[in-house]
Amino acid sequence: MNLEANIALVRDEYLRRITRGEGTLLREVERYAAARSGKMLRPRMLLAAAATLGDEALNSRRTLLLAVAVEMLHNASLLHDDVIDNDLQRRGQPSVNARFGNATAVLVGDYLLAQIMNLLDEVDDRDATRRINQTVIAMTEAELLAQEVSICDADRYLNIIDGKTARLFATAAALGNPDYEEYGLHYGRLFQLHDDLADGEATPFTADLIRQEEAALAAIKKQLTILN
Repeated sequence: MNLEANIALVRDEYLRRITRGEGTLLREVERYAAARSGKMLRPRMLLAAAATLGDEALNSRRTLLLAVAVEMLHNASLLHDDVIDNDLQRRGQPSVNARFGNATAVLVGDYLLAQIMNLLDEVDDRDATRRINQTVIAMTEAELLAQEVSICDADRYLNIIDGKTARLFATAAALGNPDYEEYGLHYGRLFQLHDDLADGEATPFTADLIRQEEAALAAIKKQLTILN
């Protein structure tokens, strides 16, 4: 499995999609955001899960387009979140809303969501469409919940983490291989819990939840082919 080669294809297809739009501002904003993208962890999760089904699944057009859709959904959520939270930096650089303004950031986020609809139409897979639609709903509900209440217990904290972060990892894994959905969920939880810890946003129950999720992930790994 040459995962890096497949990631390069995902990145190329992503850029090809966003540069087809009208107007120089859209292309400028998206290239600015893409240049500051991270490790593309969600597409990697999808590709690695697909690889457990063999090269045909990994290298299929369906897998490529769904990996692009997952990355677009992640980036759309970042654009919207930075506006909601008034964050002026992303990975140590000015965020899109700081560089281009809130209105532009929101509109480009909306554009990515519309592009996802096109991708799903091309894939023509009702289960994939359902999973991604439900993920968008879960992410939005979690953001609204976070705006509505202060985190007062571990269950509420975990619900917000699931919706904002873990659910997308779970969806990415399931789109590659449905058997890996739970793996993606617990991986996503741990990812966000460690991120909160590193950012100084830990709660009194973050450490306990990390231990809980590490145990859950270890148990799942014993049952499945380990994702490398």
